[in-house]
Amino acid sequence: MEDIYAFILALLLIYNNSLVLLGPTAWGTGVGPRKALVVATVAQLLGVATSSMHPLQIGHTTFLYIAVLYFLLSMAKISLPVSVVSYAISSLRPEAVALWLTSPAASLIAYMWCRLAKRSGALSLLSLFAVMYAFGYNNVALFSRNIVLTASAIAMGTYLGLGFSRWAADLVALRQRTAVSINLSVATGALIGILAHIPISFTLVAYSAMLVASYSSAIRVVKIEKFLRAYLGIIAALLAALIFRAVEPQLRYLVLRVS
Repeated sequence: MEDIYAFILALLLIYNNSLVLLGPTAWGTGVGPRKALVVATVAQLLGVATSSMHPLQIGHTTFLYIAVLYFLLSMAKISLPVSVVSYAISSLRPEAVALWLTSPAASLIAYMWCRLAKRSGALSLLSLFAVMYAFGYNNVALFSRNIVLTASAIAMGTYLGLGFSRWAADLVALRQRTAVSINLSVATGALIGILAHIPISFTLVAYSAMLVASYSSAIRVVKIEKFLRAYLGIIAALLAALIFRAVEPQLRYLVLRVS
């Protein structure tokens, strides 16, 4: 069952990421959803295939705990970073906590990218490939226990996320330069996580980059409430990991009784 649990969590993770990251390139730059879908899917598959991140062990109790938490936070419109909470439950390292809490700072480079990036369809696709490759390498690989199921999760999650990504940001105000800047900023933030072998919340860094891009370009790309909810998701993930560690024996006993 661990393969199925990993598939479901990967699907949720990829859907949430595609919802936020695919929109700017697919709908805001003229690249179009079909090209964006192909590039994003291939990039994630390559990221998983070349990743040095070790897949997490997702047992019955852990899966149910994360699934219930995901559902409850979704009802409150708070995005749970699935990779972060799964990793934190497995290994709550101090350096990981520090990285997660300070990761929005990586988006400050978006200001520079907004100034340097030029209008280019090729650059839009390259920046999308870079960020989705990093996502596959840094996040999706944590749930890659069965390559067929992982590939299915990537295809399904990316397709579904792309379909709803029009409403993830104020895309009508996006410029090609802004979308490229967001992609490159998130990819830069992901590089830190890759080097440290710690998964980051791509959603949080993406919303942070959108806020910086809004300031740089004098346009509204995303509401600040979405950034705050994404950051609350990190706090919730850390608290949930601490609680799980404290009550894990009781949870395992309860699951055994129910099953």
